Amino acid sequence: MNYWIKIRKSMMSYTILLLTVVLLAACSNNNKVSSIEATNTATSASTRTVETAKGPVTIPTNPQRVVSTYYHGTLIALGITPVGANKEWWMGSPFLKEQEKGIADIGTPTSLEKVVELNPDLIIINDFDVEKYDEYSKIAPTIYIPYTAYHNPQEEIQLLGKLLDRQQQAQAWLDRYHQTAMEAREQIKDIVKPGQTATLLNVRGKKLAVLGENYGRGGYAIYDALQLKPLDIVQKEVIDSDAQIKDISLEALPEYANSDYIFICFNNETEQADISSVLDNSLWKNLPAVKKGHVYTLPYDVFSYYDPESIIGQIGLIKDMLIDNKSS
Repeated sequence: MNYWIKIRKSMMSYTILLLTVVLLAACSNNNKVSSIEATNTATSASTRTVETAKGPVTIPTNPQRVVSTYYHGTLIALGITPVGANKEWWMGSPFLKEQEKGIADIGTPTSLEKVVELNPDLIIINDFDVEKYDEYSKIAPTIYIPYTAYHNPQEEIQLLGKLLDRQQQAQAWLDRYHQTAMEAREQIKDIVKPGQTATLLNVRGKKLAVLGENYGRGGYAIYDALQLKPLDIVQKEVIDSDAQIKDISLEALPEYANSDYIFICFNNETEQADISSVLDNSLWKNLPAVKKGHVYTLPYDVFSYYDPESIIGQIGLIKDMLIDNKSS
């Protein structure tokens, strides 16, 4: 009798042991499966495919080493500081001094060798470098954004925000822009009356041009943020035409600059003789804004930039110019 009891106890112990081993194995396999699934999820989330002007491109979800031949200022506004950008043409804004300190210069024109040295995981280019698109693509995933993809800085930052999954950062800048613009308009409401007009002129060498709101030189701050009005002829020929710049003769000043305010920017290479040829001309001196003392010179090194942060800074500077002139 004791013998059979011992046998049964042994068989029960063996069965319990076997079940324990099976259960442990199952748990182990489940853990392995979970681990594999987690790894696969992380892998699939590390890249994403975006539609670009060159077709679909697979890019890092969170790029760490971006080289940008043009849009570096917009990337900074989105919270991405590129490792490389074009210094001579696009960098140097006084509003981006701190952010640009660690950005390497990739040369003008862009040096492919310098880009390779920076080991980018994403490259962003515009029309200036589109001919080298295939070469860039061999270095890292490359996004080409043509000028025609957007019409103003707000559309630009929304476009890049969508491409790089930074919609929240884009919206944060838009909110800040509109808040800054609204506050500036409130501060100059007793100076600039509704409907008053402004002309933005640019002198580069011997050429005199009228600019729209999307050619830098403070145009977006003047026309969009502060809401001064362009003359009808400027609206039609420069802004609505999408030309954004129109060369004119001195003789055409009474037609294109017959406005309440004039903002004028001289390119750095412009010689004093060329500046004097405009400012000492009798046609210039007889313009309404000149007679009223409503002419504002916009320093090229401050107002040539057209990135989101620079535009917000330019709003404040132009607002202060208007206030200071009123007070003097």
